Amino acid sequence: MARSKKEPPKKLLIITYYWPPLGGPGSLRPVKFAKYLPHFGIKPLILTRRDIAYHSYDLELAEDVGGVRVLRTFSIDPARFLYLVGMRKYHVANWHGHVKRVMNFPDNKTPWVPFAYYAARKLDFDQIFVTAPPFSAFITGYYLAMNTGKPLIADFRDAWLEFPFKPYEGMLQAGFVRSWEKKIATTAKFITVVDENLREVLVQRYPEISQKIAVIPNGYDPEDFSESEKPDVFTISYLGTIREERDPGTVLHAVDDFRTEHRLGNDNIRFRFIGHIEDSFLPEMNQYPFVERTGHLSYKKAINTFCNSHLGVLITTGSTYFFPSRQNEYLASGLPIIVCGKSKGLHVLGKAFKMGYPGWTFDLNDIEGMKKRIAFVYQKYKRGESIVGKTPYTGYTRKNLTGALAKIINTF
Repeated sequence: MARSKKEPPKKLLIITYYWPPLGGPGSLRPVKFAKYLPHFGIKPLILTRRDIAYHSYDLELAEDVGGVRVLRTFSIDPARFLYLVGMRKYHVANWHGHVKRVMNFPDNKTPWVPFAYYAARKLDFDQIFVTAPPFSAFITGYYLAMNTGKPLIADFRDAWLEFPFKPYEGMLQAGFVRSWEKKIATTAKFITVVDENLREVLVQRYPEISQKIAVIPNGYDPEDFSESEKPDVFTISYLGTIREERDPGTVLHAVDDFRTEHRLGNDNIRFRFIGHIEDSFLPEMNQYPFVERTGHLSYKKAINTFCNSHLGVLITTGSTYFFPSRQNEYLASGLPIIVCGKSKGLHVLGKAFKMGYPGWTFDLNDIEGMKKRIAFVYQKYKRGESIVGKTPYTGYTRKNLTGALAKIINTF
């Protein structure tokens, strides 16, 4: 709901560790909120960190929010330290994992907290919005809210206690996180989460928050999509990072079996991976001559490249608390979709498939099932028949979802 033109805009401090020039979903969500909040009478102010070593950069993403004020503070977290000693593009070293495990209270970005807090104390704002991970950003928001009396909105992009990417080890880490999660959940004026599963687990632990928590999923921005011609080569595309919980081994096997059975040469099929790939997966992927790796692309170029395909693939190893942020963008592409792996966190796609969107979900190891469905889409392609879907979630545009956030902000 837009505010009256006579009212001065509310000033919302957005605390986010991830922000351009860093790319990826962690930057994308706050960027899209900042892009559309002014449409609803809210003026965003961004608090983030100075440059760090990172694996994915997107120099175009900030164009969406060219008029937004951004304050960058110092930090002594490992990514900032690596940048200061000369590393620009992050490369994993064996000792990094040990450092991250030791510093997992609640994450290795905690050294940013004092710098962010003291910088924020000097700013003029009406409300505080913190998006996490890193979950240490919540600590900044908590102390800021306690000491200024300004309302705090905590935005969970992932589960905290059940965080699937860097699990908490031992009673000390888990106890620390459990204590802080409870503080944030019970003291925040409002809580937003990206997925219904996440809302359910938080309400189960803290029933008293049931009236102050809402799901605002990651959506899609129609302005980022543009029409493009399909390539002459049958092209399968995956959009996102390849890492441990997104192992492409079985779907690559299915594509290879399909290619062999249909006697397709390397020039007749392409499996395109759009995004960052962890080094441990490169040897296996390099065995397949039909694999194409684009590396990290700017967000809009990545979306365009994905849409310029015949079949989309999404991969998960099945964690309940793995919520792929690209689900609505996959659906907005109109491509038929194969999901490799089953997970409660993929219910956005699953429900869309039940409502008629052309998509199919297979067990992670169901190579035969995936192969047959690839063959089905390929035969349609050979006959010149397009398989085009239409997202059933037409209300999940970034602007509409920002409107939902603005409505929350305007209630207090």
